Order: sequence, then structure tokens, then C-alpha cells
Amino acid sequence: MSRYQPNEPARVRRAELVERIERFVDGTDVSVESAGLIEAGLDDAFPDDDWMSERVRMLASYRPGGGDSLYDEAQMRAELTRVLERLRRT
Repeated sequence: MSRYQPNEPARVRRAELVERIERFVDGTDVSVESAGLIEAGLDDAFPDDDWMSERVRMLASYRPGGGDSLYDEAQMRAELTRVLERLRRT
């Protein structure tokens, strides 16, 4: 008998995504690389969710310090806090 449940890989990926988002929100890792990994994780996990797709687009436009047509740390942390709330409800 396998010690893993059929959906274990999905649960592990989701837990890793939540952990990465938490690290971004708490300021531990606000790098462009981290934002890119979160972007890919959300896009993979929620391909047909318009609300999440908008956050994926925002992450693609994230740069520390922001800039013209770019999102900065504070804006992304606020949005990712909302993402975490939504993930915890589902």
C-alpha cells in the first residue's frame, strides 16, 4: 500500500505555493524570481479563474521599487494577502 494519497502531489504543490506567498507577504523574499515562481504556480493551479489570472498578470508586472506600469512590493504584498485569504478558504 502506498503511503501517499492520490492527490498528494497537488497538496504538496499547493503547500509550497502557500509557503512561497507567505514568504513574499512577510517580506522574507520579495525577489522577481520569487514573484515569477508564484506567478507560475497560480497560473498552473487556477488556469480558468479570472480573478487569479489578474493576479498572475500583476505578478508578471512586478519589480521591486515599481515604476511606470509596474507593481511594487507594497502593492504585490497587498494583493498576495488577498490571494492567501482566498487559498485558505478553498
